[in-house]
Amino acid sequence: MTANPYPPNSRYHRVPVVTRTLPDGTVESYLARRILPAPERHVPLEHRRLSGAERPDTLAYDSYGDPALWWRIVDASGEADPADLTGTEGRLVIIPLPLEIADNGHA
Repeated sequence: MTANPYPPNSRYHRVPVVTRTLPDGTVESYLARRILPAPERHVPLEHRRLSGAERPDTLAYDSYGDPALWWRIVDASGEADPADLTGTEGRLVIIPLPLEIADNGHA
């Protein structure tokens, strides 16, 4: 494994970078599969009723002060596609505490 090149606010920060050697000797590096946390692990910081005009990054900026943390909200919603999270007027979404806090440091 090699060092992870992603910053701490990236959804890939804790995902290991692994390598494999092909039969011709070429070494490929890639990210291991990112396992989504079970939705029930998320502890609400707040709930937001959507107007339908929000985007995941604007929700993250409003709630965390960092638009790059949009993936925390998408993970807590259980959606596989970030585009499916917003765009529906009246939808109630969870704005979760970071798992590092909710799980006592064991994200």
